[in-house]
Amino acid sequence: MFFFTLQARDIICNRLASLLSFTTTTQPSDVDGRNIKGDPENHHQGDRVYDGQHTAESGSSNNQALTAILDLLETRISIDDEDRLKSERHATIKRGWMMAAAVIDRLCFIALIIIFTVGTLVFVLLLVLS
Repeated sequence: MFFFTLQARDIICNRLASLLSFTTTTQPSDVDGRNIKGDPENHHQGDRVYDGQHTAESGSSNNQALTAILDLLETRISIDDEDRLKSERHATIKRGWMMAAAVIDRLCFIALIIIFTVGTLVFVLLLVLS
């Protein structure tokens, strides 16, 4: 079971690393990032060897990746803010036009009632007088 979880973890880490353009290695390390290849308690050793240069390169690569992710997040937040402002402006304009349409609708209704009433009165008067 333990070996299976290590394999699953390695597969997932390799897949994520390939998606993020990281270079992967095959030897697991403990939390501190120390080389555990010489650890006698380790039964599942891989091919990779850690040294100071690799750790420094990995650290700078991680910092670059984190900086890129932060830049992407900031860009996404600014785009979302712009989209929100645009939608608010569009909603304000839409409410203004809906109010104008309601006023014009009401004016047309009043004009129709007046024309219909006057026309009916004229028709009735002409019918009564003839």
